[in-house]
Amino acid sequence: MDTEEAAELLRRAEEERVPVDSLLGLSPGGVSLDEAFRICERNTRRRIEQGEKLAGYKVGLTNVEVRKQLGFPDSTYGFLMESMVLQGGGTFDMAELIAPKLECEICFKLKGDLRGKGISTEEVLEATEGVCASFEICDTRLKDWKCTYEEFFADNGCSARVVLSGQWHPVDKIDLLKETVVLSKDGDPIAEGRGEMAMGHPAKAVAWLAGKLAERDSYLQAGQIVMTGTLTPMMVIEKGSRYRAEFSTMGTVEMTFS
Repeated sequence: MDTEEAAELLRRAEEERVPVDSLLGLSPGGVSLDEAFRICERNTRRRIEQGEKLAGYKVGLTNVEVRKQLGFPDSTYGFLMESMVLQGGGTFDMAELIAPKLECEICFKLKGDLRGKGISTEEVLEATEGVCASFEICDTRLKDWKCTYEEFFADNGCSARVVLSGQWHPVDKIDLLKETVVLSKDGDPIAEGRGEMAMGHPAKAVAWLAGKLAERDSYLQAGQIVMTGTLTPMMVIEKGSRYRAEFSTMGTVEMTFS
């Protein structure tokens, strides 16, 4: 596959907000996982070359049952630029994206580097400055959200924006497994979840990511954030509505979509 061409297709789709049908037509053999990584990394490098800064990463498909339903073999990840990070409480213009969906997540902020495979949950927690309530606004540059596992990676893990409460809590003050969240739309509860739904423990998602980055000769750095995967079902966002995620001890995060 011509990974430069594929990267350009996705970049243009994001910029023009017009999705592409598929990447599979670019190569008779489809997209390999290595090609998917290179497509995503190419578009990330382009953004950095144009002056954007890397804020961190998102981990996706951390809910094992959901992943099985989709038939995907593993979780995924994507890059988060500083321009993709929003503070809660405001209004977001849906015209900036193609077909956005919402997830409730626990976001980690690191105070130390994490390198290599086999990192333990304890090591992740020791390297964590704090956690906060967050939304991920997912989007895909592929038409109708129809993508293979490899295309999911190529499309930067279907990342678009993250919304943070801005209230960071020490991890030793939060029971991450039992932390619950209730998602409401215009005041009506529509979904709920628990911390354990993110790969059994949100810190495991961070450890998994560190291992995957090691395979690409990279690592997690102090100061970066990591979105650890959804605790609630992915919800289609309705224009004109206000969404609020109320966590049991981490507080709330909310956003109006216009």
